[in-house]
Parts: sequence; structure tokens; C-alpha cells
Amino acid sequence: MSIDGNPQVLIIGSGVIATELAAAYAQLGFESVIGPLASAASLKPRLIVTATDDFDLEELRHAAEATGAETVPTIEASELTANRQRTRASANDDLGLPTLEHEFVTDPAQLAEAAERIGFPCVVKPGRSTDGTGQSVVREPGELDAAYRAALEASPGEGVVVERYIQFDSEVTILAVRSVDPATGELATWFCEPIGTRHERGRLVQSFQPAQLTEAAMDNARSIAARVTGAMNSCGVHSVELFIDGEEVYFSQATPRPTLDGMVTRATQRLDQFELHARASLRLPIDATLISPGASQLVPTEGRAVTTECLARAMAVEETGVQVLASALLMRSTGETAEEAQERAARAAAAL
Repeated sequence: MSIDGNPQVLIIGSGVIATELAAAYAQLGFESVIGPLASAASLKPRLIVTATDDFDLEELRHAAEATGAETVPTIEASELTANRQRTRASANDDLGLPTLEHEFVTDPAQLAEAAERIGFPCVVKPGRSTDGTGQSVVREPGELDAAYRAALEASPGEGVVVERYIQFDSEVTILAVRSVDPATGELATWFCEPIGTRHERGRLVQSFQPAQLTEAAMDNARSIAARVTGAMNSCGVHSVELFIDGEEVYFSQATPRPTLDGMVTRATQRLDQFELHARASLRLPIDATLISPGASQLVPTEGRAVTTECLARAMAVEETGVQVLASALLMRSTGETAEEAQERAARAAAAL
């Protein structure tokens, strides 16, 4: 059985985000095809779903106009979030959101001047949002050149951002889901419980849900997420990354689709981030209920073999599963508390 009308969905991207989205749409009766934008002309899909921001916006616009397909997220949301400079400018100038002091630069000399103004230590990031690749904490001027090269290599032609470094209490991702409320027929926003994250050298290492926030910090976090998603005017899951410093909350970036941060929802929620994204893009009812505290931990696998024996050791940890990704293993554990789930995921990672 397939959905009424045009049943095809074209997923742009690769890796776990694309495959999980394809499965989520298939569960709703769609024929999911993972492929390049060029295939839209022959497929004439009902939806073009971008699972990455590594695509040409003009090509996406042309494909949508030529086929009549709806894009998920909208082209406007993709334009707003693909580039850090555009995202931060909108957050500061249009929405008045609190962000860390930052500047955008296009050459090493500008970077040195901006770093002196902002002060050391500082953070140097690629101009385009990435999975953490190319991000560096710079503690002295002699480290700037290497940080600039790393950022530019991760995102060529997009410039570099230098940002004030703070010893924040925690990093939190809010998954905000935009869809139609069946009770009112109007667009509404649902919030998943906050996801705590931990990064090393800019790369995600661990996620856990729910993250414990004070009432004031929670209100601030959800207020920021609501304003950001409202500005995007796009249905689906929006991953809004924030820094928490006491009751102060700073906007970092937003991604209008599922991310690695939200992989923990496969274990914690009645509907995971991929199911929520598929439902919301079709304006279907949303259920963001948390059913169990949980945690996930990423273990890189570059240069090492993954054997059934090592999988067995990790899976022997109670309430733990393992998912094999392209270049990492993802431990996913549940527990009575998020702390217990974190401990189990860490034990599973160590068992490898």
C-alpha cells in the first residue's frame, strides 16, 4: 500500500540521516529514493527532502519549480541556515537573540585582528555549518594560522567565524517541531525534552536526554527555539543548538532537519526525530513524548575493523544497542535516569 497521489520522496544526501529519513517516509507509505538533485527531473517527486546542507540552492530551486515538488525544509529555511554569517545576522539583527561576540573574516590578517578584539581564548569555526569538522579553540596568536586552514578546509569559500570562548555550563540542543495542530488547524510548535551534548575538538561525542535545566533557562531556551523556527517558516524538525551559562542562554546555530545530536531520540521518544520530521513535513499530528531517559555515544572507527565480537561486548551492557555508521559506532542506552544511561553508553564504548 502506498500514499494517495504522488507517492515518491527524493532524499538529497547520504549517510545515516538520509537513510533514516527514507525509512521514516516509507513507514508512511511513500516510495523513498536517495539520490542527487539531478534525478528530480525524471522522478517528479512529491517532496524533495534535503538531509544535508551540501547542495546548490539554485539547483534545488530550479528542481522544485520544474517538478512542482515541495522542498523540506523550505528553500528559505535552507538559505537562512546554510551559512553561519547569514544565520547569526538574522539571529542578532532580526530576532534580537543573545549570541556570543563573534566576527566573520575572509583572510588570515582579518582573523588576527578579530581575535585581538575578541580576546583569547577564542573559537575559530568554518563559515558553513558542519558536523564540528574544522572547529578549533585558539589560546594564543601562534595557533591562528592552523585554525584558519582547518576551518577553510572544512568549508571552502564560506569564510571563517571567530567567536568569544566562554566556559559555559553545558551545551543543549532543542528539537522544535513545526506542524499543524489538529485541534486548531493552525501551525504550532512542539518541543522535545532538551538534549544535552558534549563535544571534543568540535565533534559530537555524547548526547543525553533529558538535560537538566533550571526553569528560567528552560523558558529562555524554548523561547529562542520558538523565535528561530518561527522565522524559518518551515514545517519539520529544527535542531537549535544553545550554550547554557547559569540562567543565561546563548544561540549558537540552527539546522532545519534531524542531526546527529538527535540520534538519541531513537531510544528515548515515542517518535524519534526522523519520524517527527516526516510527519511534520506532511502536516500530520505530532507526539513529542519522552518515554525513557537515554544517552548515545559516538566511537570513531577510522582505521579499525568492526567485528561481531566487539559488537557483542558493547551490546552486553544492559539496555544498550549499537548502530554502525559510516565512520563511527553509535552506542545508545536507556536507564532510570539520563546519568545512568550515560554511564551505560560509556561502558559500552569502553567495551569496544
